[in-house]
Amino acid sequence: MSVAAAQRPNRHRPGTAVLAKGRERREAILDAATAILVHDGYAHLSTRKIAARAAMRPGNLQYYYRSKQDVVRAVLERYLERAVESVEARIAAADDGTPTSRLHSALDGVLADQTSTESCRFFWELWALAAHDAAVADAMREFYSRYWRRVVALLLATNPDLGRPRAERRAALLIAMFEGLTLFRSRRPPYALPLPALEKELCALVEHLALEVP
Repeated sequence: MSVAAAQRPNRHRPGTAVLAKGRERREAILDAATAILVHDGYAHLSTRKIAARAAMRPGNLQYYYRSKQDVVRAVLERYLERAVESVEARIAAADDGTPTSRLHSALDGVLADQTSTESCRFFWELWALAAHDAAVADAMREFYSRYWRRVVALLLATNPDLGRPRAERRAALLIAMFEGLTLFRSRRPPYALPLPALEKELCALVEHLALEVP
């Protein structure tokens, strides 16, 4: 799979990422928004609270991002970029470089990210926020569209005989299964299930969907 980053939309104001200071402030804003989502919940996410956590005035924050929704979009874009970099590193380190080995390395990367409680809570809160905010819902759809295109590319690289229409359908199913697995990451009943066994079953399903052609 070629996982070179697609052209990324700029959610921050033009010119605010040119200088090191601007880049640092943008990162501080995104770090603050992520921390609020994970530790305080979506109901507490506002530009005023993001600015306070990033140690700046709300007016300064809006110099970089016009709205809370733009901050959320940028947080999601950064998350995807970092996730892709992590998966690319795992793929590059694959033992034999075969398509199947690359697929397993990508799976390992996705599952490793899910072991982070903060990562799971991050998405739980964003899903909840998207249910109440149309702009955030659009940002989530954009995020999953980019994610889906990358999975399609991975499946076609693993098995070109799938063909694009089948690869697109199976990529959507795989993402649904991976995202659904995060719902069982809670350590409290009734969701406390044997996760290693679930992960093993999921990996078997992924390999079947990637390699099996009717």
